[in-house]
Amino acid sequence: MTTKSDTKLIRTVCPAHCGIDACGILAHVKDGRVVKVEPAEFPDPKYRRICLRGLSSLDITYHKDRLKYPMKRVGERGEGNFKRISWDEALDTIAEKFKAIAAEHGWPSIGWVLGGPGAGTTKFGAYLRLASLTQSTRVSAWGYGDAGLPCGSRVIFGSQFPYALLFGNLLAGKAEPDMVVVWGANPGESQPLNLMRPIMDAKAKGARLAVIDPRFTVTASKADAYLGVKPGTDSALALGLMHVIFKKGLHDVPFILRHSTGPYLVRNDTGKYLRGQDLGLEAAQEYVVWDSAGNGPALRQAEGVVPAIEGAYTVSGIACKTAFQLLKELCARYTPEKAAATTGVSADLIIRLAERIGRVEETIFVTHMGFTRTYHGDISLRALGTVATVTGNVMATFKGGHLPAVLNWKPFLKAVPDKPSYSRLGILQLYDAIISGKPYPVKAVWFSFINFLNQCANSGKIEKEVFANLDFIVDTELFMTPTARYADILLPVCSYLEFSDLVPHPYPFVQYQQKAMEPLYESRSDADIAAGLAERLGFSEYFAGGEDGFVDLLLDSRDPSMEGITREKLREGAMSINAIPEMEEAFDIPLSTPSGKIEIYSEGLVEDDQALPFQLDPLESPVPGKKTKYPLAFIQGHSRFRTHSMFANVDTLLEMNPEPVVEINPRDAGERDILDGDRVVVYNDRARTKLKAVVSEGVSPGVVNIMQGWWIDQFEEGSVNHLTHDVINPVQVKIYEPNMHMNDVAVEVVKVK
Repeated sequence: MTTKSDTKLIRTVCPAHCGIDACGILAHVKDGRVVKVEPAEFPDPKYRRICLRGLSSLDITYHKDRLKYPMKRVGERGEGNFKRISWDEALDTIAEKFKAIAAEHGWPSIGWVLGGPGAGTTKFGAYLRLASLTQSTRVSAWGYGDAGLPCGSRVIFGSQFPYALLFGNLLAGKAEPDMVVVWGANPGESQPLNLMRPIMDAKAKGARLAVIDPRFTVTASKADAYLGVKPGTDSALALGLMHVIFKKGLHDVPFILRHSTGPYLVRNDTGKYLRGQDLGLEAAQEYVVWDSAGNGPALRQAEGVVPAIEGAYTVSGIACKTAFQLLKELCARYTPEKAAATTGVSADLIIRLAERIGRVEETIFVTHMGFTRTYHGDISLRALGTVATVTGNVMATFKGGHLPAVLNWKPFLKAVPDKPSYSRLGILQLYDAIISGKPYPVKAVWFSFINFLNQCANSGKIEKEVFANLDFIVDTELFMTPTARYADILLPVCSYLEFSDLVPHPYPFVQYQQKAMEPLYESRSDADIAAGLAERLGFSEYFAGGEDGFVDLLLDSRDPSMEGITREKLREGAMSINAIPEMEEAFDIPLSTPSGKIEIYSEGLVEDDQALPFQLDPLESPVPGKKTKYPLAFIQGHSRFRTHSMFANVDTLLEMNPEPVVEINPRDAGERDILDGDRVVVYNDRARTKLKAVVSEGVSPGVVNIMQGWWIDQFEEGSVNHLTHDVINPVQVKIYEPNMHMNDVAVEVVKVK
């Protein structure tokens, strides 16, 4: 903290951007009031930046509609009728209701639903610790049900998140790629500072940029090549790219041999990897390869072995092929022409992109959650990861680079080491638990930093069946959101300027979000709220340190990545996580897959016919050759004016972006007699949503887009997620948890007469 005349300058951080953006903020505080925010200094000055949303921090903090005190519902759920109560009454009521429900149904019947916006950690940690102590249920590890990407990542890369493996060096400023491929993401709007800027820096140094997206986005406008792929056909595009790469011999054989399961033999009869036990060897679970030097089978790590990368072999009477051979045979079926027919991307563009990826020294693949918000989104991620793998563009070396920060989550995930922790359900599984009691009943839900009704799939079902079947709903909020209107107890929470937190972003930095001002009105931080409830449930000792105590716990990981980083040092500014020592040669990527390698073939999904990243038809989105009741693929992009539904009520931003619209291609608009500016209805069997049409070449023919994050009451009728569905993909349940498929929806659009 520094002082400038009678104004205090406090270095904090804006955590309001979902994902990897989190800008350092210098808060100017006068007479206890923050009067100005500006970008804070960084060890690397290029990170000194702020965006529209960050500049709107004071509009949020001092908004006239902020919730000011605890309230209890007095009308019907959804009416928004509440009366003021004290904090003691609110927390006593919650504790009594939770105890009563747990006594009848067990503690897992209490669900904690924690959202995505905000990159802070103490608020997550506080509720996770309380969930662990009570052995209740944590709902979704991925905020808004974005499980497609982590499901796919777990299959091919293990539990490591693909950011560090695919574009971590770009974020860390360590990369100078020849090519950047942005696949199904729009960082120009959703992550403009810490992701789009490095991309533009790479372009300025000569890198070529390709963007793959159903929309011609802000990011696409900066591209050298744009591929307008049909929603849900990303695997077909990836297979088409690999067809060209393999045909022209552009794959990276040494990388595939060293870092992937490509050379491992797969049994023709079972589809499982051949192991030592199949050959009667003592190393029963060890993988077997075909040794080209010895012209016979060998264990993968045996000395002097030269594994064959492709081919068919018979070992002890067992017919086998290498995993790479199986991948190559799949890709052989996806000629550029076939891939073009499925994806809508021209064969010429597919060939040119494949050749460039294969021929340049380094290509960086950038993605996020968007393109995995489909029924088979996990396979889409695996397909992208496989393209990166076969071309050697997964980070196998970290020369002077950084591994992800290792924070100490153990005290929160398992608060008492020798006792069970919380149960876990995905968001879509929560629907069933509430409505039908499967796999077990959930009777009460606590919402924090999530606008659940507004942002989750099938909003109509949430209103009519999910909320209707809950005995008790608690929400901590800044505003009377669509979700808050359904709460039984509504608690006012702090803005980020009013509490302390730890923010492990932007990669590779860690920042301390120092409290810049005292909480306004009767608001409290999530950590304080959790502590108040914990006291009434008999767990106050686990919350004695408050927010700063949780920050210290998180920093105390005793991992080399965090050595020397303390809260006191972080007060002065961001600190970089520790770089690994310089290496002369590449070393093996430390993956947590069963094989410890990049698994381009997953034996765990053989029974599901998904061992390879096949192109599987979307659940609803129309594709060539598939008849659907509704002809248009509906997707929802992210806006620069909002982070999910945050900032949707900020007047200064609404002046620039005043209302929701549906973007429709001129061809589709012409067929429906729709002109730019007409009022239209977007509909399917689930709902009708009424809003203004914008006729634009920015969406591909057959696709319509409504930017997500608008509040339900900002539509004339319906909303974005009234149109979406909540169908569960059982394979994702098997892997981790089911994804919400916001971009795998079919609709029709008609003009309002």
